Amino acid sequence: MQLRLMYVITAVLAALVAALVGSVVTVVEGGRPTAAFKTGALTFAGSLTLLMVVMGALGVVGS
Repeated sequence: MQLRLMYVITAVLAALVAALVGSVVTVVEGGRPTAAFKTGALTFAGSLTLLMVVMGALGVVGS
């Protein structure tokens, strides 16, 4: 159980890093803060979903 929790926490942290990078890239390219927030939120949701699907396929999470 603890190993699964560690993988889930790692996935959430990886998704947060991807969201941060997406936001920074948006700001560097001259985007507004609202656009950076939107990009970060979409990147977080997409990457977390992708990570959970991959971890589910590998049998790390799920029943």
